[in-house]
Amino acid sequence: MLQIQHQIPPEINRIRQLICRAGDDGADTFKKDLQKIVDVLGEYYQQNKQEVKDAMIQSFIQCAKLLPLKSGIYATILALLSTKQTTQSLTDSIIIGLLEHLPQIAQEETPILGQTILKFLSELMNVGLISTVSFVECLYDLEGGAENEQSPFYLQILLTTLPHAMIKAMEKNQIEFKNIIQNVEVLMTKRKTEDRLYHLWQSIRNFLNNQEKDAHTQIFQQFLKSSYPRPYLLFPDEMTQVRQQRKGFKIPIVKRTQIWRPQQILVLNDELRSQNNNKTDVQIEITRQWIYETIELFKTNRQQIIFQFQLYQNCIKMSPSQEAQFKQTLIFTLLNMAIEVIPRKDQLSSAFYSGLLTHLSQRNSDNIKEWNETIEQFVDQIPQNNILIVEQLSDCLSHYFCNSNFKLNWDKYFGKFNSDETDSFNNYLVIMIFRKLFLLVNIEKITDLVPKNIIDWYNSLQDITKPLDFEQNNLAEKINSYLQQKLNGMEMLEQLKLFNNSTPEIIIQTFLECLLQIISKSITHLNVLSKRYLSFLLQPNIVKPEKLGEIMLNTIFRMWNHSIFHLKVYLKEFLNLEVFSNLQIINWLGDIIRQKSDSFKIYNVLIAINDVFRKQIKLDQVQDCTYENVRDINNILTKMIDQEQDIIIQSSLENIQLQILIAFKSTNGAQSEKLLKEIKSINIKQIIMSF
Repeated sequence: MLQIQHQIPPEINRIRQLICRAGDDGADTFKKDLQKIVDVLGEYYQQNKQEVKDAMIQSFIQCAKLLPLKSGIYATILALLSTKQTTQSLTDSIIIGLLEHLPQIAQEETPILGQTILKFLSELMNVGLISTVSFVECLYDLEGGAENEQSPFYLQILLTTLPHAMIKAMEKNQIEFKNIIQNVEVLMTKRKTEDRLYHLWQSIRNFLNNQEKDAHTQIFQQFLKSSYPRPYLLFPDEMTQVRQQRKGFKIPIVKRTQIWRPQQILVLNDELRSQNNNKTDVQIEITRQWIYETIELFKTNRQQIIFQFQLYQNCIKMSPSQEAQFKQTLIFTLLNMAIEVIPRKDQLSSAFYSGLLTHLSQRNSDNIKEWNETIEQFVDQIPQNNILIVEQLSDCLSHYFCNSNFKLNWDKYFGKFNSDETDSFNNYLVIMIFRKLFLLVNIEKITDLVPKNIIDWYNSLQDITKPLDFEQNNLAEKINSYLQQKLNGMEMLEQLKLFNNSTPEIIIQTFLECLLQIISKSITHLNVLSKRYLSFLLQPNIVKPEKLGEIMLNTIFRMWNHSIFHLKVYLKEFLNLEVFSNLQIINWLGDIIRQKSDSFKIYNVLIAINDVFRKQIKLDQVQDCTYENVRDINNILTKMIDQEQDIIIQSSLENIQLQILIAFKSTNGAQSEKLLKEIKSINIKQIIMSF
């Protein structure tokens, strides 16, 4: 049946647009634009149409939850509405509707809803619409929740709220606010992780210490004008007439079973901070936090993220130095998110961040040199403690440079390569970036845009598209001829039985080498050829299954240790075909490390295994999904981590351990709790519990 679509009345559409677009024209017209919005909303409200009133209330609540940048703008509009007798009830209804969302905060997987609502409530307190007593009690609730939670869920909401509430709270409830700060100090001392929350807390503490030394609170005043758009500063007379909402409120604190973790901040833009003699600038941390929130809220809409970034620059009058600081914080934050190596449930791909960087750089095309110099600063500062960082950073930057038409400082990046250091972290980073970059474009473009000395250097590297040659003996020549004849599995088996002069292990190894040689000519052959021939190899009368897996893994390493791509493809394919198991992969990895293979080869294997395990999601499609096997894998990895001296290998092993434990939890949550009891590391437990 044809359904008649309900048409939205034009006045409701206009109301929604007025509210959603409030402040979009920038700080220069704030006073005039917001006054106009207040007048128009007042006119509509006096029409006394219920659907119009509901549209106003719902639009304000939705914008408060989705547009944290505009918290001060919406607080100003509501404050101005409250000064008029005809619209006081509208302000009351909106605040009551917003407070009704407080119980939902604890039910969310992430703190994002709590952060945006509390930020808006703090601005409502700043304009005088809600009392500081009620709000400070709300902060006490969050602090109590943070004390009793393993997860920093409530602590995240509290710390991201403090910078927006501390000025008014210090002015009106100084003793209570200082008690909260002291309690948070104790909490943060117990935490030993230098993650995002650690740096945010350092900036808050430093800011408050500086303010106490400034009798005239000039630091507070400057902060108010530059940290977020706060148009209520333009209406000093009107703010004295604001009617305060007398309704109290609390955040219901619920004991959460699911762990939430803040993302690690690996590289800080300290260079610009030091110019201001302030190593923990609260302005930078607030900006960084807002960038995280914006990406979390709009991660399915890249264009909306870019619009929000532009809006930030329009809504705050920034000096040239503040403009530079914002751009640097933006680039550093995006790249930090791209190289996050600790598994996260809500992790986005490196392609997502490279796309964001490309779009943003195109909008800053006049300053592309400065833009790329900031990326270079980031690369100079990346921690050399986890090889997975190199994989993700090279993925992100190779796509970014390719999309930006190779506008990079070639000498800067190539200068990091030192031919005298055979196993250096920087050499590995340079090789990975250039290999991935060159694989993305055709040879003509490389010849036109890349300096000749770099092309010559790249061509001198070990070939990454062909396996190493194996010894061409009589056995290999015969097997190759059988493969070219496209014998089926049983026919191949009969031919292999005729080789009486070689051991079964040698026959199988040579066969696998020949098979991989053919497969390497086209990856599309992989699925067909592997299924055609490996089924008969799995028969126990040929070679024991565990021996076949060992031969296969050693053959893959010998032929493809220089190519992460091929390592990933073959490990995934033959793991799915159950030629070898996860446990065999871990034992094989241990053998490679113990044999002191070249660092680059070990790094390639670590990256490949981590990627394969990460994409398994569940273990029920492989043969070692039992509790006993996963426990054995965990014990082997724990021992390897404890014994490993190389911090790069050690941290990469920890990531692999996490991937397999997370996959097991997804497969069998009940037995994963039993396994968690045997794990000593609290950090690993919390990460696994966050999935």
